[in-house]
Amino acid sequence: MFRVCLAIILLLSAVSVEAQVSLTRGTNFSLDVAADGRIAFDLLGDIWIIPNGGGVAQAISGGPAAARRPRWSPAGDAIVFQARDDGQEQLWLYDTDKATAHKLTAGHTFDHHPSWHPDGDRIVYSSDRLDTGIDLWELDLATGLTWRISDLPGDESEPAWSADGEDLVYVHRLDDKWLLMLRRHAQPDRMLLSSTSRLSSPAWRPDGSLITYLRHGVDALVTEMVILSEPLLIRPLIENEDFFVAPIAWRDRQAMLYAANGLIRKRDFNSRTSRNLSFRVTVYPDKTPRPGPPQARDLPRANEPDRRLVVRAARLFDGVGIGYREGVDVVMDGGRIVAVEPHRDWPDAILVDMGDLTVVPGFIDGQSNLPTDVDVSLGPKLLTFGLTTIVADTDKAEALNAVWSGKDVPGPLVLGRDWHLDLATVSTMNLRADALPVSPLGIRYEDAHLADVAEAVAVLSGLADATTPGLEPLFRSRQTMLLNGQTNAMRRFSEAPLLAAQSSSIVLGSKANGLPPGVALHAEFRALAGAGLDEVHVLRTAGINAARALGLGLQVGRIAPGASADLVIVDGDPLNDIDDTLKVVGIVRNGRFFSVIGLIERAQKTGSVE
Repeated sequence: MFRVCLAIILLLSAVSVEAQVSLTRGTNFSLDVAADGRIAFDLLGDIWIIPNGGGVAQAISGGPAAARRPRWSPAGDAIVFQARDDGQEQLWLYDTDKATAHKLTAGHTFDHHPSWHPDGDRIVYSSDRLDTGIDLWELDLATGLTWRISDLPGDESEPAWSADGEDLVYVHRLDDKWLLMLRRHAQPDRMLLSSTSRLSSPAWRPDGSLITYLRHGVDALVTEMVILSEPLLIRPLIENEDFFVAPIAWRDRQAMLYAANGLIRKRDFNSRTSRNLSFRVTVYPDKTPRPGPPQARDLPRANEPDRRLVVRAARLFDGVGIGYREGVDVVMDGGRIVAVEPHRDWPDAILVDMGDLTVVPGFIDGQSNLPTDVDVSLGPKLLTFGLTTIVADTDKAEALNAVWSGKDVPGPLVLGRDWHLDLATVSTMNLRADALPVSPLGIRYEDAHLADVAEAVAVLSGLADATTPGLEPLFRSRQTMLLNGQTNAMRRFSEAPLLAAQSSSIVLGSKANGLPPGVALHAEFRALAGAGLDEVHVLRTAGINAARALGLGLQVGRIAPGASADLVIVDGDPLNDIDDTLKVVGIVRNGRFFSVIGLIERAQKTGSVE
């Protein structure tokens, strides 16, 4: 399994840059070569161009952030690329003569893997626009008209036309199989090969004699080729390199360029060795301030009860260790935890004995889609998901907290605009399968290290999409039904990123997945687990990791003396099955216990916040 650490957006340690930084290596970039030898590649969210033979890179102007996968037009006068815009991947076109970029596609669709038809008038790409999986589409540049050119079960992606425009190759994923498909002019589609491991990045040799592609093995990527002879011949082409998930770029039938080992590599077809083609990318203009580390802050406190509460259950995950603690009581005084002690009598406190259930820290959503017209009646509904702290772009935090911190209409603690995580815009390595802070072999090259000027300390998740496992049961849950709104996950990734099981720098932030708060948090739990993160580290994304990123230290995300009295009681074993986090039976919020049944009743009350 490739050790790709999470899309998405880096929080960086403090630094004030006094000089420019030059990078000569990059991580998971894609490249293409124009007819005149110029090379375009993506790095740190920009598209860069270097001259034939390498050298100093110049960024294109007018494009959006998070741009990637550039492809030169046949005439070399334009570059098509994809970029994340308003949470969705869209296609853009850069005119090299006018030095301007404009969007080619729009709407809530997932458009990606653009490539040119050799006539220069059409773009072929992958899209989910008809909600039938990912299909192949073409776009006519002159008219803007689009039409679908494939409609198979599963997903069809990464299309590429042959140099004569007669034949099309693409990748077809069907269930657990990957197929490399060939469409010859006026002939039925033909399967060139089938694999149980992922196939990606097909590219034509200019003479049409063979197709190169990547095979994703357990420990590494290998560049292979299928020779279009009769019978077909499949042969390895390049091995033992840290290949990035990107097609080979052919200069001619002999010379090829590809991205690996943090470098642009060049190789002749008949050669057994590759050479480096140097580039230099200059980033961080003089005296540009960089985001600093989170400043230590105090959690807002309001409406705390004047009584002592003790919660007892069979097992407890304190948010810090790697397993359960058994036989302990959580003692709370007001809105804070004051002790975690072995079971005993508590004559001076209210004891809530939850029997054979599990206690975990309240869940924190580090970036959420709280509605702008939020009504206070939403508070109890969000608590039924175990959501006890929410960071949102709202100016109603103070008014909401005045109500939600009490007992009548409880809800999560809201941290408003001034609590937003300080996101670094210079590095837009959003979470996606082929543009992440570590390479397929788990290496962070210069752009990921940012030339040792800044160190990545946290990454917002935002991984859930329509392919996330376990969404249907989540959407049918009683908590989701309380929201009385449409719940629909969009397709946002062609392939979900894979994570190291114990990645420790991920902060759960659900805004990017577009789902309502509460539902969105549990969709992220499922997506993170589906990507390979183990259950302990999934829970930490909404616990101690989020607390650290928010500058809250020991105040939230754990069950320990001094932490906020926010607990979730579930009927299950979330350290072995993350889906059990949805089996919420009770909540302690701000030192008060609420049963889920009681919260549902409270949710019937309505109100508004001015």
